[in-house]
Amino acid sequence: MSKAPPSRRTASFLSQERELNTTTAAGFVRNRINGLTASRFREDGAEYNIVVRYAEQYRTSVDDIMNIRLVNMQGAGIRLIEVATIEESFTPPAIQRRDRQRIVTVSIALADGVAVGTMADAAREVIAQITPPTGVDVVLSGAVQDQEDAFADMALLLLLVLLLVYIVMATQFESFAQPFIIMFTILFAFTGVFLALWITNTPLSLIALIGSIMLVGIVVKNGIIIVDFTNLQRARGLSVNEAVITAGKSRLRPVLMTSLTTIFGMMPLAFGGGEGSEIWQPMGIAIIGGLSFSTLLTLLVIPTLYATFNIGAAKKERKDNRIEIQ
Repeated sequence: MSKAPPSRRTASFLSQERELNTTTAAGFVRNRINGLTASRFREDGAEYNIVVRYAEQYRTSVDDIMNIRLVNMQGAGIRLIEVATIEESFTPPAIQRRDRQRIVTVSIALADGVAVGTMADAAREVIAQITPPTGVDVVLSGAVQDQEDAFADMALLLLLVLLLVYIVMATQFESFAQPFIIMFTILFAFTGVFLALWITNTPLSLIALIGSIMLVGIVVKNGIIIVDFTNLQRARGLSVNEAVITAGKSRLRPVLMTSLTTIFGMMPLAFGGGEGSEIWQPMGIAIIGGLSFSTLLTLLVIPTLYATFNIGAAKKERKDNRIEIQ
């Protein structure tokens, strides 16, 4: 069964004797059906168009269109049916193609406070319940596809950043194990990011991912401070346990000072208001949550991991001490 093409209503204007030209009459009809942007409403940094048009129940049938009131040059009201002949006819549908394939686009407008990912999940649930005909595919595109591409690019960028950070630290420490210890701070940071976003009910957005990538270069400095000072104490002749304890006590204040300055510096970005603040808030929340959680666990886990990775040296030191005592 072939589907009839959509209908189109046309109006031939016969309005010269009514002092009403075709352009004016067509403008009246268009404004009452499609709407006229009369002004704009601004609230909390957002701008909304104020569209004036007939209510839906007064613009859905041919009779409603016939009774549209026009105003001529003398200010007199005239019904459309008095100056125009309205006919209902058919027009061929527009055929859209992408990559040489026919497509039909169904657009969705998001409500305030609804994330793109939430909408995409709901759309996939609906699509899963539909059995399309043979040769027809249902694909999400638009903002959903752009977000997925951006997340893939961020994942690749994160891998490159981790690789570069590891190479730099391995070169400076002249060791493959010690940079691996410091890299654990990044795992703590990502855990803090997800916790902070969950507590504040903030969706994981592209801006939050950018903040997470920034954390890779921020949080490793705490681990570098502790590991470097521990190596210095060992070079001075202290045992592994003594060096770890001394480094933890001595580097506590520098670690807290550097972390707190960054956390307090990000608070205006995370909790401040103003125009456009909702765009950058996820970045501030991600950095504050990741850095806070990472700092607390770094002071406990990094010394423990250092002692674990150097357990062979610690056993050798205890064996040497027993030999000296005997």
